[in-house]
Amino acid sequence: MIMPLEGIRVVDLTAVLSGPLCTMMLGDAGADVIKVEPPSGDQVRTWGPPFWGDQGTEFLAVNRNKRSIVLDLKTPEGKQTLFRMCEQADVLVENYRRGVPERLGIDYETMRKVNPRLVYCSISGFGDSGPRRDQAAYDSVMQAFVGIMHMTGTPGGPPVRASVSVCDVSAALYANQGILLALAARERTGRGQRVEASLFESQIALMLFRAVGYFATGKAPSGKMGSASPHLAPYEVYPTADGDIMIAALNDGLYHKLAQALGLPALASDPRFTTNALRVKNRDELNVQLKARLAERTTREWSQVITDAGVPCSGINTIADALNDPQTAARDMIMTLQHTSLGEIKVPGIPIKLSDTPGSGRRAPPLLGQHQAEVLKEFGLSAQEIEAVTPEIRQPRPGH
Repeated sequence: MIMPLEGIRVVDLTAVLSGPLCTMMLGDAGADVIKVEPPSGDQVRTWGPPFWGDQGTEFLAVNRNKRSIVLDLKTPEGKQTLFRMCEQADVLVENYRRGVPERLGIDYETMRKVNPRLVYCSISGFGDSGPRRDQAAYDSVMQAFVGIMHMTGTPGGPPVRASVSVCDVSAALYANQGILLALAARERTGRGQRVEASLFESQIALMLFRAVGYFATGKAPSGKMGSASPHLAPYEVYPTADGDIMIAALNDGLYHKLAQALGLPALASDPRFTTNALRVKNRDELNVQLKARLAERTTREWSQVITDAGVPCSGINTIADALNDPQTAARDMIMTLQHTSLGEIKVPGIPIKLSDTPGSGRRAPPLLGQHQAEVLKEFGLSAQEIEAVTPEIRQPRPGH
């Protein structure tokens, strides 16, 4: 079976989350991803708990379909080996703090001389220009900076971080798209180019209607609304007899269906609630009636009734609930891999489905330096050269 990126070679100099997720996606699509780690390894190998045996689960989550080698890029031998690899590579991805590639002598201007066809992708906190270019940024810091925390949480409560690393993940997605665009452009021009993605820019882009709403009114969103939407109603979590349910009746048609399903047909014709704008304006009055009715039955009962009426809704699941839902298995969203030291492990599956050239999980996340001799031999290094360039490799230990 031919895969979309079969024959594409990726040199992966990334660590933690955004970069490794980006390169894993390339690997899922068939690219040969070579993870080049420092002698101490990617730091997330030891992050936890939780751990899976002697491996950090954060590392296992974003490093499948890769081979690992170890190079000390602070040494002339390590850097020259990287140059030899990049002469034959198609893509290099790095997410160093700004200025580090220049200090190491592996920046874009240097590497494009090594290989003019190389697509060089940089993932950073704030991008490579502007007054904040040199600031470090992790996901939680960026959530605070771009306003996500200002809008997340309950009214009157403290700022809340979204528990999913939305800034890192979205930067990875944009970086992946940029690499694919650059590879497509190379087919026509014969030249590589630099691709930039940042946590900051990805979040400004994801603000979408929030940003346009500000431009239109000159007013920032007022603050935290819990699960509610500032411009849709009913569109929030409501308590039931034994828990909670999220209901998303985001247009007039769905609202009318909801009113009928709840046995409250008068709500559909109540002049306070006939349009979404009126429902938003009179949200509190509407919610009094919805909450009273929803409190009469269980979440399971209401979920069935409301779903049968064609209105989107869900009980508040745990991650375990979602992973064990039959829909997850039906869509092949759990992948089983054979790990060198752990045996069989499970990781999330591939979310993009291609009918003719689907992605696959071919390799479990590697041990540090697991493919050292194999990879460097492919790039033309002799056994003596491989031995000379290979630093002492000690497998990282959890918690150390």
